[in-house]
Formats: sequence, structure tokens, C-alpha cells
Amino acid sequence: MNKKPAPAKEKETETVPPDVGPVVTRAAAAIEAPRPQPRILVVDDEPHVVQIFQDLLAQRGYEVSSSSNGDDAIVKVTTGRFDLVLTDINLPGVDGLEVVRAAKAADKDTCVILITGYASTTTAIDALRQGAYDYITKPFDLWETAKAIDRGLESRFLVIENRRLVTSLEEANRELQHHEQILSRMVKEATQRITALYVAGKEISTSLSRQATLEVVVNQVAKLAQAEMSMVFLYDTDAGEYVAEAGAGVPLERLREYRYGNGAGLHGQSVRNASPVRCASVSETVGVEDFLGELQAGSALIVPLVTNENVMGTITAMRRDGRAFTPDDQELLTMFASQATIAVTNSNLYERTKELDRMKSEFVAVVSHEVRTPLTSIKGSLELLGDERFHLLPPPQRELLSICQANTERLITLINDILDFSKLESSKLSLQFEAVDVGRLVPEAVDHIRNLAAMKGIGIDVHVEASAGTIEADPMRVAQVITTAWRIGSR
Repeated sequence: MNKKPAPAKEKETETVPPDVGPVVTRAAAAIEAPRPQPRILVVDDEPHVVQIFQDLLAQRGYEVSSSSNGDDAIVKVTTGRFDLVLTDINLPGVDGLEVVRAAKAADKDTCVILITGYASTTTAIDALRQGAYDYITKPFDLWETAKAIDRGLESRFLVIENRRLVTSLEEANRELQHHEQILSRMVKEATQRITALYVAGKEISTSLSRQATLEVVVNQVAKLAQAEMSMVFLYDTDAGEYVAEAGAGVPLERLREYRYGNGAGLHGQSVRNASPVRCASVSETVGVEDFLGELQAGSALIVPLVTNENVMGTITAMRRDGRAFTPDDQELLTMFASQATIAVTNSNLYERTKELDRMKSEFVAVVSHEVRTPLTSIKGSLELLGDERFHLLPPPQRELLSICQANTERLITLINDILDFSKLESSKLSLQFEAVDVGRLVPEAVDHIRNLAAMKGIGIDVHVEASAGTIEADPMRVAQVITTAWRIGSR
């Protein structure tokens, strides 16, 4: 009768996968929490029955309290916490049904088992409808009663654990939703930054003009960093300093006055280390540039424009309202600085190309006018000196005159070639096509360079196939190609 049931099998501890977050870990820990010692209230007006239950339950390790009437039982279940209430239906004062109602009102999970005689079985069934877990009839079997109590306690603990599990899972779900919202916001912000960076990159690629590019850069810096002021500094070789070349939100008439040396102030630190510099409070920082105070900058973010060779300059974002720049602002401007560096480099190369093109045009103009005109006079004078109708020259002088004429023709040909290359670049070279006999054209072109070849001790033989026939060509340009080819080959 007092045989103890087999002890419950100890629960195995489940290993939480490392990739499951701390939220699930806390939920699992709550599920595996050790059960408290069960507390049981025995309610019966027969002392020997109470004593029997106290002995039985104490042997099973339960904490047992007792009451001999319904009024005292109601007070105890209302003010204390009991896992199970074992009560007789027929009690002095209020009956067991009132005890059931009071216990379930105090804790809906409290397990209530009724003790009833055969005459009150119908009443016990009514009590089950009101929330009682089970009932046992007198006379009762202690072994069956113990099993009913164990089942009742197990049912209570399962309900509590299920509720704890549901609560933990709900909490975990709320936290996961919170993390999902954070992740979603981070993805949205990252997408916005990438989109803004893409748009900024498109904007600075719309023009190759240096000044236009710099103005787009400062406007995009102010927009990306949400700054009231922005500037671009580039290294001035003549001044040996970094000078502001463009600005937004700053006095443009004084722009060129804003400058700094290598290693001086916050900007110099950025250049020296080739890394961004953030300053949350300009007024409280020692050694900052004077123009930052003059512009009333509360916070500043400086990012270097780094090329493969050196630091060509910096981009600077400034706020007056004191809001500090964040690491996200720094990362965004650092990525933009890479695009800005390429754009500024391209604009510098474009400006340099324009300058070279201008110099070339000036050179062609000088060659065309300042050199060709005196050569024309020299050629005419040499032709008059070689005219036997006016001058009879001895052979040595005539030979020297022939050399002068040959070199004059060579210079004129070089000048014409330069002018022709200029016309080719501008697509203005004119061609006069006509039917030309190859057997006549090539020897005539070679005859023009025989004297030049002879001066270098070079003999030229021309062999034209009889089947060469007639072609459509510009005779002057063909002769020019042959002359140029010989000139290159004879170097």
C-alpha cells in the first residue's frame, strides 16, 4: 500500500545549436528549469484521514499542510500557493465545492482532487465540471490515491511548463521580430546609401570640366553627409599647400583663402595618415585650422582623395548645429571619395589635354605663318640665284646652291606634313582623286627624293609591274606617302 512509484526519469539536457540566438537559449533554459518542491493542502474533518495523507505525502517528498474545515481551507488557498488541494466534499462550514471554487480562483492551475463517499458521487461530478481534476471515493486505496496525486501534480506542472514555453516562445518571437525590424532597417539604410552613392557617381561623371566636376563633388558631399557646408581641397604645386578649389555653403569670394599645409591641423592629419578624420567638437579641439572656427563649424568630417601615388587633396563636410558625424557617414564619404578621386583625375587629364591641344594649335599656326612665309622667300631667292639667265655660277657654288634648294624643299615638305596631320585630326584633309597610271606616278614620286637620297649615298631603283595599270588616287598624297616612308626608313 505504501509502495513508492519508480522515480521519474531525469530529463536529458538538449544542446542548443550555436547559430540559434540567445533568445532561444533563454527559452530552453526556462523549459529545463528545476521543479519546485510540490506543496499540497489536505482538507478533511477526520484527523486520522488527514494523518494518513500527511504520512503518505511526506514519504514522497511533498510539503504538506492541512485544514479541518472549509473556511480555514479557503483562507489558506487564498493567501498561500498550493500545487494540489486534496479535499473532502462534506466539510463543517462551507463544503468542498466552495473550496474548489476558491482554489481555482486563486490559481487556475491548482490541481484539486475530491474525496467523496458513494452518496455524493453526483456532487463530485459537478465539481469536475467546475474545474476539479479528479475524485476518489471512500474507502480509498492509498496506492491508487498516490497515483492520482502524482498524475494531478504532473498535469499541473505540464500546464505550467507549457505556459512558460508559450510565454518564452512569444518573447523570443517578439525579440526576433525586433531583430528582423532592425535588420530590415539596416538593409533599407544600406540600400539608400548605395543608391545615393550611385546617383552621386553619375552626377560627377556628367562633365569633364574640372571646375564643374569640383562643384558637383561639393554638392554631393553636402547631400550625402547631410552637412551645411562642404569643400574640396587640392594640392597646389606652386603654393606648396592644399587650397580650397570649390565649396558649398561657404563664402565663395574667400574660397582660395582657405588652405592648409601638409601635416597641419585636422586636414593635415588626414593627409599625413591617408585616412578619414572625424571631429565631434571643433571648438573644443586643440590645433584645428583657423578657417573651421571662422566658418563656425561645430563638427567636421575630412576624407582624403587618395591616388596610387599620393594624396591629391581632401573633401570636407561640416555641420554648424553640433550633430556629430557617424561611422556610417564616414564610410559613405570614403566610398564617394574614391569616385571623386577618379572624376577629378579625369577632369585634370581632360584640362591638360585641352591645354596640349591649344599649344598644338598655336604651334601649327606659327609653323603655317611664321616659318612657311620666310621659307617661301628663301625658295624664291634660291631659284633666282640658280637661273642661268641671271647668274652664271661656277660648279662648286652651283652644287652648294643645289643643296640649299634640296633642304628648302625638305623643310617645306615637313611643314606641309605637319599641316596635313593637323587637318587629318580635324577631318579637314582634302583629297583630289583622279585616274593615275601607277607606272608613271611612282617613278615621278621617287624622282623627288633622289637628290636627298644621293646626299646620304643611297641609290634608289624603281620596278613597277606592267600589270599595275591605272588606279583612282590623289597623286600628291601618294607622293607624300612615298616621301614620308623613305624619310622614316632612311633614319
